Amino acid sequence: MNKAALILGVAGMATTLGLGTVVGSASPLTGAVQYHKYHGTTTIKQNYRHFKLTSHQPNSNYKIIKVTSWKNAKLKAGSKVKIDLMANQGTQYNWYRIQSTAKHTTHRYWVYGQALSGK
Repeated sequence: MNKAALILGVAGMATTLGLGTVVGSASPLTGAVQYHKYHGTTTIKQNYRHFKLTSHQPNSNYKIIKVTSWKNAKLKAGSKVKIDLMANQGTQYNWYRIQSTAKHTTHRYWVYGQALSGK
């Protein structure tokens, strides 16, 4: 095997293993986080406790990302929430920025799409 083929083979293997470069992201996933406007409402699924509520999308470049408990956010299974933003980074499920539909709610949280019905 010649030297060029060996180098290309190692580079291809490193990319396959996820060792390639990550552009515009602080996460181990490849590709930049992309944000999209999204308007809709949905409810929280029964498996919501498996997922975290965060102040920013976890794979973003924000240095301080706060995690909030579902109890403090006053959200539980069946709660209606509004969605205003969606973020993706090449994963099967997207992240959504949600807000409770209750009156006087100003806090918004990011949650993985599997915690929401129909997402």
